Amino acid sequence: MILSKKELLFYISADRIIANKSAKINCRERLKNFTSPNYILMFLRSMRYVAYYDNVKRNSKVVGFKCYFHRWRYKRLGVKLGFTIGYNTFGYGLLIPHYGTIVINSSIKAGNFCVLHTSTCIGGGGKLIGDGLYLSSGALIMGSDIILGDNISVASNSLVNKSISTSNVLLAGTPAIIKSSAKAWYERDGKRYVKRIANIEKLRLKMEI
Repeated sequence: MILSKKELLFYISADRIIANKSAKINCRERLKNFTSPNYILMFLRSMRYVAYYDNVKRNSKVVGFKCYFHRWRYKRLGVKLGFTIGYNTFGYGLLIPHYGTIVINSSIKAGNFCVLHTSTCIGGGGKLIGDGLYLSSGALIMGSDIILGDNISVASNSLVNKSISTSNVLLAGTPAIIKSSAKAWYERDGKRYVKRIANIEKLRLKMEI
């Protein structure tokens, strides 16, 4: 949960780094955004701002205007991209590779370094999900009071409807069961992701988050 301006800046930077961008937007990227905006990063940035303003509940005219703007952009871009994602649901380093329908209940609590592909849904309330969740296209997590461990990958078009406390596993099927042990998605999908996560953790230590 984002409770300070420093945490807000860190979350935004972590979301950028995992998407292979610099921690802070540079002039070249700003110019490129005029002709080819990165709507996913814009959505994530506003999502983090909405979480911050909602959590700290500051009341001033300036903060009120910024909060209104980011809420407006968060909702507008959500409609454009097909995203309905609760703003307080995911930890830092959230990766959304593509546009497309993604529905995440606002009562979900998930960890850091999660990946959401298209046509995915986490519905119902009371879910606690660890770090490193990987939802392949068409994957669903449905039902109430479900707890999932760290580094769980859910195969395409699978349905998770019960708690899986085991970490580092691949779930597949309808309903999903443990198919095999599995590395964290960022170790499985190439060294570039391991490097990005290492850079995020270095930044976290540097910022004393």
